[in-house]
Amino acid sequence: MIKNWKKFKKVWLIGLAAVISLSLFAGCEQTTPNADDTATAVTLKVGSTKPFKTTNCFSDYWYGVLTNLTTHDSLIRLGDDMSIKPWLAKSWIVSDDAKTFVFTIVDNAYWHDGTKLTAEDVAFSVEYYRDYIASASWMKDVIADVSFSGDTVTLSLSRPYGNLLTEFMTYSIVPKHIWQDVTDPLKYNQTDMTVGSGPFVFESFDLSSGKFIFKANEDYFQGKPTIDRLEVDIYQNMDALVLSLAKGDIDTWWDYSGTFPYTSIPALIKSGKVDFETSTYLGVPSALGFNLEDGPASDINVRKAIAAAINYQQIIEYFYAGYGSVPTTGFVPPTHPNFNADLPSLAYNPAEANALLDAAGLLDTDGDGIREDSSGQNISLRLLARSDQSTNMRLAEILRDALSEIGLGVEIRALDLSAWASVKDALDYDMVLFGATPWGTLMHAGHGSGYFDSRRTGQGVLHNLDAAEYLAACDARLATADPAQQAVLDLRIQELTAEYLPGIALAWTESVYPYRQGWSGWVIDSIYGGVFNGFSFLSVQSP
Repeated sequence: MIKNWKKFKKVWLIGLAAVISLSLFAGCEQTTPNADDTATAVTLKVGSTKPFKTTNCFSDYWYGVLTNLTTHDSLIRLGDDMSIKPWLAKSWIVSDDAKTFVFTIVDNAYWHDGTKLTAEDVAFSVEYYRDYIASASWMKDVIADVSFSGDTVTLSLSRPYGNLLTEFMTYSIVPKHIWQDVTDPLKYNQTDMTVGSGPFVFESFDLSSGKFIFKANEDYFQGKPTIDRLEVDIYQNMDALVLSLAKGDIDTWWDYSGTFPYTSIPALIKSGKVDFETSTYLGVPSALGFNLEDGPASDINVRKAIAAAINYQQIIEYFYAGYGSVPTTGFVPPTHPNFNADLPSLAYNPAEANALLDAAGLLDTDGDGIREDSSGQNISLRLLARSDQSTNMRLAEILRDALSEIGLGVEIRALDLSAWASVKDALDYDMVLFGATPWGTLMHAGHGSGYFDSRRTGQGVLHNLDAAEYLAACDARLATADPAQQAVLDLRIQELTAEYLPGIALAWTESVYPYRQGWSGWVIDSIYGGVFNGFSFLSVQSP
């Protein structure tokens, strides 16, 4: 539960609560959930704004994520302590060269149609993802062979890949007897496509009313869930969802890797019916990246000066209602495994910023308030931002004003996602606003390397750091599965991030997860669903 309400400014809380609660209760229709099938069933009612379309876990991205929490299981899971937990794989062995992974599969898991889940299903699933699912195409370059014998599955890799376990946290195992003859999984539309092995059995989906219904898997290998019935209601907007939560019509909220809107919290507090859980967000909601190849920001002293000119606490208060902390130069928050606590925190220090720029030879010789570059031209840094994200636009304005205080001009270039990505990939910027998802910060060699390694590709990544020692550290981390070696390299990657500053986190935030009063026993999953996850389903208690 939230215990430190000082994070909310008193005037902000009272004023915003009044405005938001009035607008919510005056302008939204109440969503009335269906009655429970039985009077004694424990039902958890969840609200989401995700745009679900089908119940094919391969063709509907959001339903695929939901199934990983409800109807299907992965080999392993990431625990609330950020350590890898056994799931369908009860144990595993990794060779010293990180090229052979042997998983031992549990012997008490069954598909929802009563068929026993076997190592053959697991081997089939890996090959199926590799051969038919575009997002898993990386497996073709990494996994050379898949085999099974008895209760074990062996993955033989073409090259070392120490991060393989992290990858397999997101892939649900699917039944071979259902999918083996389906060569176009995106178009499959039979009723058995919902069959999994997870804690809940799919019962129905009404697209017109926007409701999923699941029932508890009585024979779940981890034990029967403490919830008998799960309802997921789809809302068109957050205002309607918050209204339902405040009235007690739903029990909690779910959004994959998302954070509950801070501006909606006062209305829930005022309702007197909602409690909260919090945890440090695993990702970085707002970050500033730099062009390290060309322009003023290619100078490390200029990057340090920009970092020193930013008032991080102001950003935390303004955008995140005080639910956050000032980041370090290592980029990722302390929720990450092997977090480097020795790195310095970023600090608002305009005097230091000015001194760094003076030392770099960027001076305001004509007294117009803007420093000049080596050719005598006024400096104008190109700041790339997403026009489809209102928070980014306001943040860009705040950064522009902050940098003007140290004599740096800023030109904001606001583009939609597609154009933003094209300009970003062409390095036609000096600074770029971006965000790092929880999953994204774990990818590649971890600790944000997936965003900075120059060899990476992808719409959201910067691929802007090509320093040989950084790339070597990433390669070494990817090549080992030894925990001790991984810890050393994790610390090193964070050190090099701090040294080169390819990007800086503008805030580390606290995620807030609301739920109806009376529920207890929640477990927080920072990757998938906050309090709505497979661990909670085995422990949560109804009012």
